[in-house]
Parts: sequence; structure tokens; C-alpha cells
Amino acid sequence: MLKVSNHLRQVTFLLSLACLSSVVGNSSEFGAEQPAPLSLLLKTDLSLQILSEVCTGKPIDEFEIRRSKPILAMLTHFSQFRDYFTMDTYILARKQAANCEKSSRNIYRFNEVIDHKDSLLDQLRSIKENQQSLSINMTNIVSPYTPDGLSYSGTATVMIGTPSCGGWAKGRDFYLDLPCIKGDEQGMLYLIAHESYHGIQNEFFADRPKKDGPAKLLDAIVREGSATAIADFSTLPAGGYYTDLSQRILQKNSRRVQSNFDLLDLAILYLTRKNQAGAYEKVNSIGLSGSFDSPFYSVGVTIFKAVDQKLPRAKLLCILHSDPAAIFSLYASFQKQDDTLPQLGPALLGYLSTRPLKMTACETIESDP
Repeated sequence: MLKVSNHLRQVTFLLSLACLSSVVGNSSEFGAEQPAPLSLLLKTDLSLQILSEVCTGKPIDEFEIRRSKPILAMLTHFSQFRDYFTMDTYILARKQAANCEKSSRNIYRFNEVIDHKDSLLDQLRSIKENQQSLSINMTNIVSPYTPDGLSYSGTATVMIGTPSCGGWAKGRDFYLDLPCIKGDEQGMLYLIAHESYHGIQNEFFADRPKKDGPAKLLDAIVREGSATAIADFSTLPAGGYYTDLSQRILQKNSRRVQSNFDLLDLAILYLTRKNQAGAYEKVNSIGLSGSFDSPFYSVGVTIFKAVDQKLPRAKLLCILHSDPAAIFSLYASFQKQDDTLPQLGPALLGYLSTRPLKMTACETIESDP
């Protein structure tokens, strides 16, 4: 049985972030004089518990697994992409890992956990030792795009045995897949920054659309694109495993960026003609899942960066607060003046022409203070 020392039984730490952005607007949310702190609690107890079971041959606690909040959140997230991510398949994978049995399907990637459980424990120790630098560097990444006065307290759970590399968010909580990090500390920092920004988005972005398929898709693209642009892996030196993986995906999407814009146009056309149950999920699984290297992320990055370069930061954040999808309309006006920009297609332009813009309160913002 893997022995876990008491001081590692539950590794949690508080990352204090100073919100330093200068956001002004017509409401108190954008006019606070003193920035409020953001906080993040990073938890590793579930990962340590899983590692303590691997290759012991002992029974797992199926009852506790079935009621585990992080596991339920993971399965809820990934089942939107593939219907075989269920509690039953996860329980089977945990049993196999406990018995040191490698799976031919390996859909939760426990085979790698079996092979590298000691190095995974070392990575958990490293997370604890590098708390201060994580806090400082996190602040530098996310604060320029965080409104003054925003209060955010999130929880990040380090996960072992998940379907995919990377991370995912749910409300104020988010989850990080540790095996894919492979000791890449800078990659982990940027992944944490990306997922943290999703939590921050939930505090100041306009509410997510619930019914309109095209609106839901554009909102999701803005959220993923902005988080990817802010925690920009392309700025990092190569060499870390997760950094290199992320950079390869960015480079692939950069080479096909106009095709990704064209794919989005086809998706909008599909959703406007077949806006019914299951249609959005199909589009989501193609454009926003890792199965195809998330082509719509690159669309969001391109649009977010273009708008960020043209507008004062205060105005950009005000628009995200009022109407995130409005940045597509702004980009459409930019592409008329610059044919070097990837072009939005006719279906999306037609859809944008029919939706009202909700950014009147932001129009008077001409510059940052």
C-alpha cells in the first residue's frame, strides 16, 4: 500500500490575487476604488486517496466514490462529449487500477497512473512547495483582465484518472488533470490561470444564454477564447510536457484558422436551421472538445485579441459584462477594414445582424484612466 505522510493528507493552500485592472463604467461594479482579493483553494486529497489505492489489491469504497463531488462533476463534464463516461465505467476503472490491471480501453487513463504513481506523488509535494510563486505569477496573468472590486473565492481540485488532459470548470470550482502535467510547473501555472479565469468570468460576464443555440455557442467561444488568450501558452519557452502539448495545438489551429472560422459558420447555419435537442451538443463536441483540438478556441482567441488591441481595456471588460457575444459584432466591423483578418462567414454575419447589442453603457468609455 502506498504510504502517504500526514502533512500530505490534504494539501491545500490559498492563492491571494490582487485585482489590478483599471476598469471604469457606469455601474459600481466597474468603479471600485480598492481592488478586492481573489482567492483559490487548491486541494489534492482526492488524488492522494486514489494513489493510496493503486496496485494494493484492496477493495475500493464504491459508496464514497459514487457520492464524491469532484468525480460527479468530472463525469457530468465529460459525458457531454461521450456517452460512455458514466459512474459505472469509472468504478470499473478504479477497481482495475486498485488491482494493478491495465485496461485495453483506458478511457480514464489509469494505465499511466499505474506506471507513474510515485512521480505523481512527487508532483503533489512540489505543488505544496511552490505555493508562493504560483500566487505571484497567477496574479500577474489574470489581474489585467479582472474588474476592480471583484470578489472571487474558488476551489481547484487536482485530479488523477480523468478522460482528458487539461482542466475544466464548474461554477467557482475547477479541476486539473495532474498526469498530463508531468512535472511541467509553468504549464501547470498557465492551466490554473486559464481555469481560474473561467471562475472569474462567472462573476462578471453576462449570464450564459440558455435556449438560443447560436447564442450559447458564441458565449462559450468568447469564454474559452478569452481564457486561452489571457493564459497564453505561446508566450512560454518550450520544453515542459504540457506546455509543448498546448503549443502544438495552438500551432495546428493557427495554420488552419480560416478553416476554423468556416467551420463555425457551418455550425451557426446548422444551429439556426436545427435548433433542437441534441443539435448544440453535437456542435459542442466537435468545436470545443479536445477530440479535434478545439478548433473554436482558436476562433475565440483570434477575435478576443483583435478586439483587445482595438479597444481600451476598460471598454472590453464592460462589454464582456454586458454582452460577451457583442465582440463578434465588433470583430465583424474590423474585418471590413482589414482583409488580413480571418473572415466571419455569411451565416454568422446574418445571425449577428438579427441580435440586439446590449453594450450601450460601455459606449462612453473612450480610454483607460
